[in-house]
Amino acid sequence: MRIAQHVHLVASGIQGCALSDDLDCNCYLFNSGAGLVLFDTGAGRDIARIRAVMEADGLSFDDITHVFLTHGHADHSGGAAAIRALCEAHIVCGAGTADALAMGEAGISLDAARRAGVYPADYRYMPPVPDHIVDPGSILEIGRLRITALPTPGHSADHMSYLVRFADTGFLASGDALFHSGRIIYQATHDFDIALSCESMRTIAAQSFDGLLPGHGMFTVSAGQRHVHAALDLIEAMSPPAPLQLVKL
Repeated sequence: MRIAQHVHLVASGIQGCALSDDLDCNCYLFNSGAGLVLFDTGAGRDIARIRAVMEADGLSFDDITHVFLTHGHADHSGGAAAIRALCEAHIVCGAGTADALAMGEAGISLDAARRAGVYPADYRYMPPVPDHIVDPGSILEIGRLRITALPTPGHSADHMSYLVRFADTGFLASGDALFHSGRIIYQATHDFDIALSCESMRTIAAQSFDGLLPGHGMFTVSAGQRHVHAALDLIEAMSPPAPLQLVKL
């Protein structure tokens, strides 16, 4: 689903647009002019549906050259291994995500999510092996895209957001660090940290971008900074950001 020039939403689960498998996060695809760059992969239960969405937009799955992971949680990284095997894309993530993936299900809180009923008992997670580790603040240039890795821990210790710029436009692939209306997810996982989330809001607010591309729910193609400032206003008043409530559907 094309959402802006060179930008497509190619997966989104029941907590978003219901474009793909229910467990999928929002996955965004950028046309770099030198291949397709994917941010997050969904849970990996139905890669064929992601391929079908791409084909409906006139995009070839085989043209994916890079897959960036915002963090290790299964709804964001579960499809990475399969996508890499199908199109030989390079998997890119931060060192913290690589470490979490190497720890197995406990490292990405999948064991806790299974116990909570977020994932069905028969869900099979295939851990990806990263090809490239990005340092916080590093910049990668892929075709027309200039991608800056921003450390945004809080939702999880390993969380990274990516500022994607081309021409005079900027998009923030925020993963689960920041959602529409300045909200965040509060969760009882081993590495959720509200203080770090607040610091990450300051990191994001210091950036210039037009579109906000979060991991669940609604995205924006303009005025994206309004949403981080909504969170920051609460933080500066010594209150935490508002919670995003994901209702079981």
